[in-house]
Amino acid sequence: MDTVKLNAYAKINLLLDVIKKRPDGYHELEGIMQSISLCDELVLTRADDISVECGAPLPHMNTCRKAAEAFLAGSGRGVHIAVKKHIPSEAGLGGASADGAAVLRGLNELYRGTELYRTEEELLSLGLGVGADVPFCMTGGCAVARGVGEILDPLPPLRLDLLIVRGSRGVSTARLFKSLGVGSEPGTRIPDGSLARAIEAIKAGDVRALSACLANALRPEAENIAPEIAGYAAEMLRAGALGASMTGSGAAVFGVFPDHDSAKKAAERFRGCEFVCCCETLERI
Repeated sequence: MDTVKLNAYAKINLLLDVIKKRPDGYHELEGIMQSISLCDELVLTRADDISVECGAPLPHMNTCRKAAEAFLAGSGRGVHIAVKKHIPSEAGLGGASADGAAVLRGLNELYRGTELYRTEEELLSLGLGVGADVPFCMTGGCAVARGVGEILDPLPPLRLDLLIVRGSRGVSTARLFKSLGVGSEPGTRIPDGSLARAIEAIKAGDVRALSACLANALRPEAENIAPEIAGYAAEMLRAGALGASMTGSGAAVFGVFPDHDSAKKAAERFRGCEFVCCCETLERI
């Protein structure tokens, strides 16, 4: 096999709490991540060196390159990675992590049957070195995420019809976490019991109960950078969303709707936004 085509699926954070700042400078997180049908498209082709081609601007040391270098280290082999972007950057949708995860999965297929082939456990370990959300993006579905996002406890799938919007301003994850001011003492920044209630709702298949639990500890700080986040969430609720929240570090806002048609109708209210997408949750990737 010389070429592999695959999709890199985005994620949303149904809940996201910041527990404390760790001695290593990272933040201890807790919440629920869910993969969605929005995706980038990747084509991986065996090559003599590592190269990344993308219509959208990417830093030289992007997650695709980092993933390829980690997988191919010391082998003398290479890969050409062509990326077609659909997931917006600085949105909290995990586009970079999804791409890095897809590269690792794709390389494992390209080099199946060789000494480079990895077990799932080895692949997940490589992924964590590429980025905190990469292990989740490799497995997908729905999971409680703890640590920096690498400790995952799977949850049963729950079908959600979603509307996702983002304005012209993104939010830098590094800038946002730097401004948080979270100390080393553990605590919660979302309503007490939110996580437990959300897990119970997911296990019961109760979309309305889950929608009432949506919360993101990063939202207040993100709104200081992109104030339109609050307006988008409020407008989604007025348009019939069962619940609305910001995903990740922002600036994308998602709403949970009763069905696809109601999400599509609500999307008409956001025609002026830079990014508008109706999609659904995925049981697996």
